[in-house]
Amino acid sequence: ALGASPGNAARALPAAVDIQPACLGLYCGRTVLSVNGSVETYGECGVCPRGQRTDDNKICRECLGSPDRYDWLYLGFMAMLPLVLHWFFIEWYSGKKSSSALLQHLAALLECGVAAVLTLLLSDPAGSLRIRSCRVKKLSDWYTMLYNPSPDYITTVHCTHEAVYPL
Repeated sequence: ALGASPGNAARALPAAVDIQPACLGLYCGRTVLSVNGSVETYGECGVCPRGQRTDDNKICRECLGSPDRYDWLYLGFMAMLPLVLHWFFIEWYSGKKSSSALLQHLAALLECGVAAVLTLLLSDPAGSLRIRSCRVKKLSDWYTMLYNPSPDYITTVHCTHEAVYPL
């Protein structure tokens, strides 16, 4: 009403709404603390947990995609790199015509193979050979450390995380 006093106008407003300030930076987000029906409770702005990345509303969401072909090629390269380095140094230090070099090569193959399978089994989702992946959306996803916000140009809010998990 036009003649309402300020005290009456305040009572006419609906219940207080918890409005939180927006998260700074490209990769800072709020973690979901609890879900009660369709109502989610969020934590403070900060780094998203491993295997999550921010959505358009700056909420940390779990990565549910699967790696595409180039992601598999990259992961395969990273898995093969230790094996190739093992084999290189076995050859480098074994000397000429060493009979134990073949046994060492097989041991290195077994070690790297078991490590790769155990890594897949122990990473989330545990007990499965499946990998969850976050899609690359833009070039800055590879360099999240360069996009930590500095709100007062002095202190830096560290929100670096694996936006392209598990790559």
